[in-house]
Amino acid sequence: MLRTNKPLIPNMLLLAATCASMSSCVDNDYDLKNIDKTSQFTVNNLTVPVNLSEIKLENVIKLDDNENISVIDNHYAISKGGDIETSEFDLGHIHVAAPTINPSVISVNVPELPPISGIEIPFPETKLPDVPLQTYDLELVNVDESLKKLNDIKTERPIEVEVTLSVPSSIIAKGNTITFKNIQIQLPWGLMTEDAGYNSTTGKYVLNEISVNADGKATLKVEAYGIKLGERGKIEDQKLNISGDIGIESGYITGMIRDLSLPNPLVVSVDYKVSEFDLASFSGDIDYKMDEIDIAPISLSGLPDFLDSPETEIRIANPQILISINNPVGQYGLTGTGNINLTSHFKGGKDVEHTSGEFNISGSHSDIAFCTSKEGYELVDFSGLRDILTSGDKEIGGLPESISVNIQNITFAGTVENFPIGKIGKADGSYNFVAPLGFAKDSKVIYETTVDGWGSDTLDDVNINKIHLKANCSTNLPVGVELRVQPIDKNGNEIPVKENSSRFSVDPKCTNSPVELLIESANGPINNLDGVKFKAFVSQDNENNTEALGPDLFIKLDNIRVTVDGYYETDFE
Repeated sequence: MLRTNKPLIPNMLLLAATCASMSSCVDNDYDLKNIDKTSQFTVNNLTVPVNLSEIKLENVIKLDDNENISVIDNHYAISKGGDIETSEFDLGHIHVAAPTINPSVISVNVPELPPISGIEIPFPETKLPDVPLQTYDLELVNVDESLKKLNDIKTERPIEVEVTLSVPSSIIAKGNTITFKNIQIQLPWGLMTEDAGYNSTTGKYVLNEISVNADGKATLKVEAYGIKLGERGKIEDQKLNISGDIGIESGYITGMIRDLSLPNPLVVSVDYKVSEFDLASFSGDIDYKMDEIDIAPISLSGLPDFLDSPETEIRIANPQILISINNPVGQYGLTGTGNINLTSHFKGGKDVEHTSGEFNISGSHSDIAFCTSKEGYELVDFSGLRDILTSGDKEIGGLPESISVNIQNITFAGTVENFPIGKIGKADGSYNFVAPLGFAKDSKVIYETTVDGWGSDTLDDVNINKIHLKANCSTNLPVGVELRVQPIDKNGNEIPVKENSSRFSVDPKCTNSPVELLIESANGPINNLDGVKFKAFVSQDNENNTEALGPDLFIKLDNIRVTVDGYYETDFE
């Protein structure tokens, strides 16, 4: 319905009647084809009916298609949770091969013995000559890079160390007996054994007496369940070489002789054996780094236009990440540390990373909270968490397409005792990431809605110079709002207006605040007006304002009155 402050139809009828009364004065021979038959009427305050529903966020944000955004405590939030699965804490298997040790040969000059017949005479106690010691090498190779120093190692099965002194068996077969006394033997150092004759610090073994068996051999056997390494246990390039000397340092040979046909010199051969072994545990220094824990990315695809505008920037109000993580090595007194890293992936390939402070994994289980304190949780700083939704680049607008989450730099380091070699367990657990979308400092949210369908045959003939808009505005938004009104034509195209003539501001949480605008055309009269586009800019720079977006937040314009000024132009032919 077209209305003006002056009736249009009566005036038009009056004009027509006037023309009719003047027709008898017109000479029919005149040519009237070049006479302008259009007429213009000034239009003031032509009322345009407008109906605009309340702009409520729950009518804008649809959550059906986005599993990562939900309503928590009546606020919209990015929400992601699940299990944490890690690789096995594994130090690998360490096998040490048996070393190759050269034998020793001792030549003993046999003293002259008196002639005997059918009786035994003592073999005079004779000092063994000096013989060079032999070397041995126990090589630990391909040691896990996390092992830095071994103070001691313990084995799955005992390390067997043997020293065998041999004489020709024919000597024993003739009824002779050979005994070695007060033998001092150099064995591998550091053996962990309960044998009272062994000195672990020096590796010396004192053997009071040992006799040769019927096979011509006398064997010393020592079993060790590990090796004390001390300062010699530093690992370099994932290798550790345990080396030293082994051999007979001093002693005496004696016995009883029935047959004087002893070879001279009497050759005593000495053989050495150190068995292979596998490590079961160790004491020392460890710096173990686990693989990063990758969590399924948080997808932000399919967001409503309200949030997906290139001009939108949202900081997170009161974000939090909660982690519960097991410590597979806590029972051995080893604690761990780590970080959480979030990488926001924006259009155009730009990635922005934010990393938390270091958290601790202590005891057998740890609960960690980031940004927001929670009873029973260790609080860890993560100030960058509020900025994961912004690129920091003015040329890149809008929210990220997705956010990658991973727990990284997981390190278990320290000095341990009796720490097992091999697979131990996993640092499994769970996580919960909640990030309310809100009005933290520097947030900016843009919402657009269009009211159209105003066009009619009557309004199409009005050339509009000015649009008057009056309304009452109410909102429960906690921050101020700037509203911009943009006229559009029947094709949805924006009609240029003077820059500052179509904007107004609304105070936070206002009720029925009066609004009045005078929108002026920028490029001559406005034609084919079909409606207006409302664009709301919600932004704030208050550090203390952390309220989040919720479905009950709204911007409402009611009692809207729109009138136009211009002129009505029609053809009366």
